[in-house]
Amino acid sequence: MPLHVVLAGGASLAIGALLPHFSVSLAASRPAPARWRYAGLGLLGFGSLAAVAGFDAEAPAMAVAGGTAFLAGLLVTLATALLPLRAGVGRRPGVIEVGYAVALVNAVAAVCIAALRLGGLVGPAGEWLALKPAHAWLNLLGFLSLVVATTLIHLYPTVLGARIRPSTALLVLVIGIGLGAPLVALGYALGNDSLVRLGAVAVSAGALALTLVALRAWPGRGRWTTDPAWHRLTIGHLSAGIGWLLIGSGVLTVGALAHGADPGGWSINGLVGPLIVGWTLQVLVGSWSHLLPAVGPGGPDRHAAQRRELGRWSIVRLLAWNLGAALISVDALRGGWPGVAGAVLLAGALLVSLTLLLRALLTRGLAASGALHA
Repeated sequence: MPLHVVLAGGASLAIGALLPHFSVSLAASRPAPARWRYAGLGLLGFGSLAAVAGFDAEAPAMAVAGGTAFLAGLLVTLATALLPLRAGVGRRPGVIEVGYAVALVNAVAAVCIAALRLGGLVGPAGEWLALKPAHAWLNLLGFLSLVVATTLIHLYPTVLGARIRPSTALLVLVIGIGLGAPLVALGYALGNDSLVRLGAVAVSAGALALTLVALRAWPGRGRWTTDPAWHRLTIGHLSAGIGWLLIGSGVLTVGALAHGADPGGWSINGLVGPLIVGWTLQVLVGSWSHLLPAVGPGGPDRHAAQRRELGRWSIVRLLAWNLGAALISVDALRGGWPGVAGAVLLAGALLVSLTLLLRALLTRGLAASGALHA
């Protein structure tokens, strides 16, 4: 239950909130109507809570209704993300559209699999043992990871201040993760070892492609003379997140090559540290820290104040977050105190990030507050 609240509730809501802003920035176009964005966020929030609460309370009707609302929220979010891209004044970034569309298809498949369990059509044993890893691969890799990785195609060079360079690695990224995850899911559902192994290798190839894209952009990074803490935080979170994706996909691939479609050879515990904490959540923090002062409401003074707020204690926060992810990852192997210590570090870093985000949202800048007129 806590894991689904974090991913279906927290991560999906964050993606739903950030994607429309990123699309507007990328396409230099007008955003989708605000009522659409609010409707998508409302459906995602209500749907995730209703599905989790209904399942926990053994209320299938409530759980299925929540899953249906969540699916509708995904569709609305995709529309609000793609409409600005199609209406932009520049060349339409097709690879990003494909990545988002494939991610949605994977999310729909994951929700449909979950609906079988939420509706009581499959029990906790038997068929669900094979469908559970299929659901996790589609959700965590095919949807969340693909959306985040596709966004980083343009966001990472932008944060670095580097040029965005087209390459075949972008196609490998989208195809590898976008098609590899459903291949693995199909392999688990059919009990086919070859499909599981092939799909896992494809996902790792996609993660490696994203790493190569990041490394290629790094030499052309900007030399910043203002807001060093803010630049350090955003670049640090996104760079570390890409590294954790490579580690997490490697762990998954090793397990898939060793065990094939055997559900007993798969566990979510080993993925919490690298793929959920180190990759998905960390990149979301880095993304909102960059996007709020870049495309959020307000003028230069308010954005400057937001950068100062969001960049506070950047080094300490980066170290705490990634050490926490490492300790949680180690805990999956041996258990004991590393997991507790990692959870404490992560909770502290996340609490500070959310607090500073709230402060940045509330700040009005020097000009707006009247400080310049003193």
